[in-house]
Amino acid sequence: RCISLLKILLTNFCVFDCHYCINRKSSNVERARFTPQEVVDLTLSFYRRNYIEGLFLSSGIVKSANHTMEQLTEVARILRVEHDFRGYIHLKSIPEADPELVAEAGRWADRVSINVEMPTTSGLERLAPDKNAKQIDGAMGAIKSAIDDNIDARRKYKSAPKFAPAGQSTQMIIGADDTNDTAIMARAGGLYDRHKLRRVY
Repeated sequence: RCISLLKILLTNFCVFDCHYCINRKSSNVERARFTPQEVVDLTLSFYRRNYIEGLFLSSGIVKSANHTMEQLTEVARILRVEHDFRGYIHLKSIPEADPELVAEAGRWADRVSINVEMPTTSGLERLAPDKNAKQIDGAMGAIKSAIDDNIDARRKYKSAPKFAPAGQSTQMIIGADDTNDTAIMARAGGLYDRHKLRRVY
């Protein structure tokens, strides 16, 4: 079923310069930034009034990948630990962040996701020069392994903590280059097979 989510960015500041993104560092858009506590307060306010059933939180990269990942994870941690939040949480993970930080995100979020950005490696290199296809794929593989390990652990021990129980998904930009439908579908199919994704957007 559809779940109504508060879908927001922690910040639209970004140190990357992806050509297809309105929030790229070379763009002259007005910038804004939430603190983790502000996102928590906003989420709880909407949730308690039954406007939403959960939070979908992403972000531009501010200062560094690790700093941003820490901020995203802190939002989820505060909601779960300090407010016993039972709603749905989807966190966008950052492939450049330390694996330990992504693992921490999986402790609090129902679903984590990493954007593959472009359907092809050549498109990524041309339009998102700050990003690396192998790094993205490796980070997605690490999340898949963590999810698989957690499933095994929970089969053996009911008390084992959950890790992203709703799995992982990804998103790719369509139309930014001339990649055809066949290549797009092949890429999506490969991602589903290799990383057991729940959804490719």
